[in-house]
This record gives sequence, C-alpha cells and structure tokens, in this order.
Amino acid sequence: MDKFEKLVEVFKDWNSKINLSAIRDDEGIKIKHIKDSLEGLKVIESLDINENKKDFNEWWNKNSNFSTLSSKFSIVDVWSWSGFPLLPLAISKPEWNFTWIESVRKKVNAISDMAEKLGLKNVNMIRTRAEDYKEKQFDILTARAVAYIDKLMKFTYHLVKPGGYFVLYKLNSPEEFKDLQKIAKKYKLKLVKTHKYKLFDDDIERVIYVLKKMRKD
Repeated sequence: MDKFEKLVEVFKDWNSKINLSAIRDDEGIKIKHIKDSLEGLKVIESLDINENKKDFNEWWNKNSNFSTLSSKFSIVDVWSWSGFPLLPLAISKPEWNFTWIESVRKKVNAISDMAEKLGLKNVNMIRTRAEDYKEKQFDILTARAVAYIDKLMKFTYHLVKPGGYFVLYKLNSPEEFKDLQKIAKKYKLKLVKTHKYKLFDDDIERVIYVLKKMRKD
C-alpha cells in the first residue's frame, strides 16, 4: 500500500470518529482532497524561491567540500481542519519542512496520529491559534477553502517572511477576486500567480492564488 492509499484509510478512520469532512468515500477523498491538495504542489514548485535555493546549491557544490544541501524550505499550513493540503504535500515532498498550526486539541491529535502512521518525519504540529504564534516565520503559507481572505490576513500575515508567499486554494469567483485585490493592496501583497483548474470534467472551476509578501513587518 502506498502512502496515498494509506492516507485514505487513516483519514476515513479518524473521520468516522470526529467528523473532519463530509467527504467519506474513497473516490471522493482521492479526488476532492488529495488531488486538489496536490494542485498546490505544481504552483509551489514554480515559485522563484526554488530558483534561489537551486542557485545556492550550485554555488555550494562548486565551493564546498561538503555534500549537497537539500533545497529545504518551510511551509506552514493553517485552518485546514481535515489535514489537507498538509498531508499530501508532506508525502510528496519529504525534503520540505511542514508546520501545521491548529488550536483544537482533537484535530491536532487526529492529524498528528495520521502523520505518525504515514511515517512523516517532516511535519511539526503546533497546538495554538495562528494569531498567537510568534516564534518564527515561514517561506510559504498554505490555506485551503478559507472563506474570508481579510480575516486570514489579519491573523496570519505575520507568519510569512518578507519575500515569502501565501498560497490560497479557492473556488473561482469574480467577487472573491475583487476582495482579494483589495486585501492585496491593503497588505502590500503582489499577486504573482493565478492557477485555475478543475478536478474532473463537470467540476466547478477552482483557483490557487499566490500572493507575495513585499514588505517587512
């Protein structure tokens, strides 16, 4: 059994206990949770932060006697109650560092147990509110199916490093795009990528917005 198949099984088990999601069948979990989460992987891999890491590694290889550094960077996932996109991304990229911030104990217990059963060593769980976490900043913040971008920025803006990115999974809506433009202007964020997609032929159009943090806190 590969890790994605195992993710379906451990998710179903926890979902039956604490109702993480209304999606309960295998096919729905694979498409609407896992496949949707992995759309963000395409976006993140295309960001210039990866080029910066690559350039550094090339320089390191030419100028150092030590082995190649892995292109690690830090991702924080917030408000994704069911563990998506966190778990599929962590499975796909074991060399990346992931942090999940959540204040509800039973959800932290569930996602922690799933990560452990999946053998994920690159996931760190922190039980607190996102607005209260001040210990470090991250290269990338992911948030999936978050309804209110203004509220998200109010509570999570400080979590991203200057020059870092907010990767936001949304349904494609002209009204929401207008709101996003207003929030981007307010917080001095630059919209650097808009990735539109469907999960299947008759699906509604979805979008991942990538906003770059242009100013220091």
